[in-house]
Amino acid sequence: MSVRILALVGSLRAGSHNRQLAEAAVKLAPEGAEVNLFEGLAEIPFYNEDIDVEGSIPAAAVKLREAAEAADGLILFTPEYNGTIPAVLKNAIDWLSRPYGAGALSGLPVAVVGTAFGQFGG
Repeated sequence: MSVRILALVGSLRAGSHNRQLAEAAVKLAPEGAEVNLFEGLAEIPFYNEDIDVEGSIPAAAVKLREAAEAADGLILFTPEYNGTIPAVLKNAIDWLSRPYGAGALSGLPVAVVGTAFGQFGG
């Protein structure tokens, strides 16, 4: 049985070091583990409870939730933006953590890794 890990990258830059780190994880995943790099965080609208209702959920958010529900774990690859995580990654977490108590993150192990040139290093 293979372990499926969903990878979310908090930087949208093409040359992002965190993107490169995530791509290395995909390539170097050990036998029995599959790391899937999620594409499309930039297309997900900011979380808004008014549109998080059946029949109104944006397709990009549905795609993210389905990817997380199919995963056995999640790795967040994040740079440091002004001492915190990037908005695109926080937004993904917002979509994945809802509805409260039953979101796609519920019970899912999560790891956070990162690289950055900033004072906190990621």
